[in-house]
Amino acid sequence: MAIRKIIFLVCVLLTQGSWANEFSQCEDADQFPELNDSLCGSVSVPLLHEAKNDRTIELFVRKFPALQQSQGQLWLVAGGPGESGASFYSTINTFRESFASLDIFVADHRGAGFSSSICRGENVDSIAGKVLVGEEWGQCFLQMYSDLEYVSAFSITNAAKDLQLLMKSLGGSGQNFIYAVSYGTQLVLRASQLKGFEVDGLILDSLVPMQDDQAFDLSQRSKVVDIVGKDLLSKCDHLKACGVDGEQMKASLSKLLAKSNNLQDFSASLPNGSLTNTLGMMLDIPHIRNQLPAIIQSLANNDASQLVSAVAEIESYYAQFNPGYNNFGSSIPLVQIITASENNLRPQLTKAEVNQEQTDLLFTSPLPSLMAENSMPTYDKDAFYAALPKTLPRTMVIHGSLDPKTHFKGAVAHSDELAKRGKLALITIVDGVHFSALNAPKCFKQHAQLFVSNEAKSVTCHDPSSLVRFNTKSF
Repeated sequence: MAIRKIIFLVCVLLTQGSWANEFSQCEDADQFPELNDSLCGSVSVPLLHEAKNDRTIELFVRKFPALQQSQGQLWLVAGGPGESGASFYSTINTFRESFASLDIFVADHRGAGFSSSICRGENVDSIAGKVLVGEEWGQCFLQMYSDLEYVSAFSITNAAKDLQLLMKSLGGSGQNFIYAVSYGTQLVLRASQLKGFEVDGLILDSLVPMQDDQAFDLSQRSKVVDIVGKDLLSKCDHLKACGVDGEQMKASLSKLLAKSNNLQDFSASLPNGSLTNTLGMMLDIPHIRNQLPAIIQSLANNDASQLVSAVAEIESYYAQFNPGYNNFGSSIPLVQIITASENNLRPQLTKAEVNQEQTDLLFTSPLPSLMAENSMPTYDKDAFYAALPKTLPRTMVIHGSLDPKTHFKGAVAHSDELAKRGKLALITIVDGVHFSALNAPKCFKQHAQLFVSNEAKSVTCHDPSSLVRFNTKSF
């Protein structure tokens, strides 16, 4: 189905140096209750913000009007890189309730969702919608390498300039705030380096490490996941209900992995895949993470039923976030291009070397292997790379102490540097995982409201949704 059949996009034209803008009710609003009063628009922006040519791309923006009388705006910046703004739709009510007096804007990054794509196959009316399949991959590679100027424009800096332009052109009166999660925090901090970038406050959820942090960059993701997984199992030391302590639990898992790391060797009903990757995925989901000691114990007793059940739960968990949004999903070309260009401190690493590094790990991520031996185009780093803003508006960092994607220590080190540039409050979610607004909603709402009122202070917060409470009934 073409975009025009899904949603009416209102053009925003640049005339005589001023922006005229208008939003219209989204035609998909009646398909999803959470979108029923949303408004939509499309903005033409330069392909290269500093270029003198006339090439442009389109950016899609969705607006959720304030639940109360509007006193300003909040911009939600998605993670990835590569995720569209649709990643916020299923949880949008958390944001609307937390910021009831703010209009909320959600843009799709350039290259994602309804915004202009890198490859023609990444369109909602192509074979598999936004996902590239079959011959579309070959066509995509051909297209990218035949127009490197176009591909190179899909950089963090150009995306940051998009955000600055959108905020200036579409925002109204009152205060301007930004909420960003994961990669979105990197993009927003890049935007904060731009001349003329003005915002009243930043909320950085699951803050990425500094761009030159050797210990926590993306090529080290499996090591980060392993550290967090082992820290989790160590909590058995203080919980008699685990039956054994954390060291015994780790030793038991190590023996299992010495026999096999293939899921199908434990049960024919499981998909072909890595056990360590699967256990690493469980660290992201609190209620499934709580089952890990029981899963390990049962596997040691040659019983894979709990693992089979947990894998099914993972699939069900992620399915709930996309009830059918047409702009939902992640652009793999965008992920690869940005990651290879700026977020891989070990680009020379081969897949074989990645596998060797992961030999003794109990928990892993597929990301380092996917990053290795990149075959997509890259762009040159610019002057903003690995730099920090000279000044910051008041800022709140909210971060889980057991985040397996953006490690807590990396976030603390980054926060310490940012605190030298402005007022910063660090909210630590005890046992929290990635994406606090989703996984620790009680703490998030409380401290988001305090932040808007300029009352946020650095504290720890215990959210029932994120606390480690091992499911020990089967021990």
